[in-house]
Amino acid sequence: MHDEEVERYLAEFEPRPVRALAVPGNKRVWPLRSVAAAVIFLVGGISLWYLSQETKGVKDAISRRHILSTTAVRTSNLNAIALTRLALENNEHFEALLADRSQTALPSFQGENSTLRVLAKE
Repeated sequence: MHDEEVERYLAEFEPRPVRALAVPGNKRVWPLRSVAAAVIFLVGGISLWYLSQETKGVKDAISRRHILSTTAVRTSNLNAIALTRLALENNEHFEALLADRSQTALPSFQGENSTLRVLAKE
């Protein structure tokens, strides 16, 4: 019984003829693609230049460590990429840099107002 009702309901619909797909004009596609390629090339070039500048800071910091005092090395700002490269290329200098940085960056436990003494008082 339901089959006949469904068949009658479907018979009410008439299929439409399929129309052709509209093809967009190729006049504006190529300039947009060339602009996108230029932007990608520019961003890639700037990124590579920036990374090369970051890694030059590591070599300068290593050479300054031997020439200048440790306070000059502390002022140099090395990022994670530069530190990773230094660890892979020259582990001894990396360890020395970490030891130097740990003396200034980490809290001291030996002074009169050290963190350990403050916690011991409580």
